[in-house]
Amino acid sequence: MGILKEMKEIRRYFSAAKSATEITFYSETGIYYQYFEGTIKAILDKSDFQILYITSDPQDPILNKDDNRIKVFYINKLVPFVFPFVKTKTLVMTMADLNQFHVKRSTNPVNHIYMFHAINSVHLQYNQGAFDYYDTIFCVGPHHVEEIRKTEEVYNLPSKALVEVGYSWLEEIELKYGRSTSMENKILIAPTWSEGNILETCIETIIEKLLPLPYEIIVRPHPEFIKRQGKRIKEIKDKYKSHANLFMETESSSSTNILESNILITDWSGIAIEYAWGMFKPVIYIDTPKKVHNPDYKKIGIVPLEDQIRELNGIVLKTSNCDSINVEIEKALQLKEEKQERLLNLRNKHIFNWGQSSNVAADYIINYCNKN
Repeated sequence: MGILKEMKEIRRYFSAAKSATEITFYSETGIYYQYFEGTIKAILDKSDFQILYITSDPQDPILNKDDNRIKVFYINKLVPFVFPFVKTKTLVMTMADLNQFHVKRSTNPVNHIYMFHAINSVHLQYNQGAFDYYDTIFCVGPHHVEEIRKTEEVYNLPSKALVEVGYSWLEEIELKYGRSTSMENKILIAPTWSEGNILETCIETIIEKLLPLPYEIIVRPHPEFIKRQGKRIKEIKDKYKSHANLFMETESSSSTNILESNILITDWSGIAIEYAWGMFKPVIYIDTPKKVHNPDYKKIGIVPLEDQIRELNGIVLKTSNCDSINVEIEKALQLKEEKQERLLNLRNKHIFNWGQSSNVAADYIINYCNKN
C-alpha cells in the first residue's frame, strides 16, 4: 500500500474514532493478533463497545475477520504520525519501547496499556525503559509485578497501574494442544535473534545430527533475525535444499509447526516457556550467550524468570556438546511424561488467573472506559 492509501486509512481511522471513542488496539505484525484475540472477544461479549484495530501487517489475520464491531485499518510507515493524535480512552499494544524511538505516546489523555507477548522477565531481554511510558501493564505473573515495582523504585519512576491478568495465548495453546498425543514427528528449531544465537553458532552441527532421524526438521528463525540476517537464512537454505525433511519457516504469523512438533530446540527465546507450560512438551536449550538487551539488569536485584526456570523447564546443552543433540532428543522424549507435573507446578506458580485472563483484561478495559 502506498503513502496516499495509508493517508486515506488514517482519515478513515480518525473519522471512526469520533463515534468509537473507547478502544484502539495496535499490532506491529500479524502474529500479535493471537495475544489480543481472547481479550477482544471478551470485550465484544461483555460490552457494546466498538473496537478500532490498527495493523502494520498486510497479512494480519484480523483483516479476514468479518465483524462489524471491529474496524480495521492498515497503517504502516505513517504509524508515527498517528499515535500522538489518538484520542480513544485506551490504546492497547504489545510493542515495548513506547516513546523511546519513532513511536510516541499520544498527547491526549489516553490510557496506554501494554499486553505481554512473552512470559519472560522485563529487565533482561528488554531495553532499559521499555515500559516506562505505559500507564498500565497487564502482568502475566507475580514476577512482572515484582520486577516492575522494583524498577520503579530503583529509577524513581511514577507508579503504573499493574493489573494481574495472566496469559490468554498460553491458555489457548493448552485448550487446543495441551497434553495431546497426536504428533506430526517434527523437531522445531526456534532460536532468538540476539548475537550468538543458534543460527550464528551451531545450526549446522545440529542439522547434521538431526537429518538421519525420522522427523521433519523445521527451522523457524525469529522475525528480527530474518529482517537483519537475510543472507544467513539464504546460506542455510542453499546448503540443505536437497534434503526433503528440512524446512525453513519464515512466515511468523503461522503457529502450526510450533503446535504440532514433538520437541523444541531453542536458546533464549521466550517460546520455550509457552511450549513447555502450554503443551507439556520437552525443550532443549542450547547454552548460547545470554540474550541481554539491558546490560544494567542486575541493578534490579532479581534473577530473571528465564534464568530461574531454565533447568527445571528442559535440558540445557552446551554449544560444544551439540553433536550429541540426537541422544538428548531421545532422552527428553523418554522423560516427557514424568516431567509434566513439574511443568504444571511451575505454571501454577508463575501465571495469574488461569482460564480467566481474557475476562480479567476485558473487565479492566470496560470498567476504565465506563468511568472515564
